[in-house]
Amino acid sequence: MGFGSGQAVDQVIRADENEVAVPAWCQRIETLFLDLDGCVWFGDRLAEGAREAVALLRERGKQVVFITNVSSATRHGIAGKLTELGIPASPDDVQVPLELLPRHEFLKDSEARVFPLCAARVRAAIEEFGIPVTDEPARADVVVVGRDTEMTYDDLAAATQALYRGARLLALNMDSRVPMEDGVIVPGTGAIVAALREATGVQVELIGKPSRFFFDTALDTFGARRASTVMVGDTLDSDIVGGQVAGLKTVLVGGSRYTTLSEPPTPDLELARIASLPRYFR
Repeated sequence: MGFGSGQAVDQVIRADENEVAVPAWCQRIETLFLDLDGCVWFGDRLAEGAREAVALLRERGKQVVFITNVSSATRHGIAGKLTELGIPASPDDVQVPLELLPRHEFLKDSEARVFPLCAARVRAAIEEFGIPVTDEPARADVVVVGRDTEMTYDDLAAATQALYRGARLLALNMDSRVPMEDGVIVPGTGAIVAALREATGVQVELIGKPSRFFFDTALDTFGARRASTVMVGDTLDSDIVGGQVAGLKTVLVGGSRYTTLSEPPTPDLELARIASLPRYFR
């Protein structure tokens, strides 16, 4: 769980703050959007120094919120996990793609029927929103895709048939990989979407990062100003691209340069670990 104590990490952060060359733009940041997977946590383990960094940023009056692409979680579930891991959080500190589904143009003010290619709890949430759900490809208007560890080839084939018959494709996120504990990487929602696009040629619409929709909603929800908000994450394809498209400053954490983009974005700042954030946002 990182350093031996919060005090030890705090001492390390404070000790070398004055030795860091801080870009001028860091001084105007009031709100930090933090990614979760690969940034704040790895599976069920907090990133080293994450708890202490968030506490120190809050102590300095920064607004710290969590915007995640986790496709099967609710705000309450994410807030509960953060709190259990040692970072106190409420649902009002979190934004997830799932709970924005009813706002998307494909489903807003519509009787569109959804074919859910996603985890059972996501399907249940869609039904709770009052959105019609169908298991018949011929009756589907929209295929909603999220990461599902129990997905079968037959599920993928049925979704493919729905798309061939004219259904639209809507993804909760486009993360091709999900970082877990001990450096393990598993396929993400984007990998599933890639298979469907390859099989059908259908273009995908997106709820989560890097969509402008997701970032603009977050700015509005948290009352954050575009000019004083920074996106902090470990993924060039979603966190950094999305932040830049939304007009935010960006910080890449963790050192991974993996990307599926032919022209990768350049973050405004790169840090080896999230524990270093307070050195720049004082």
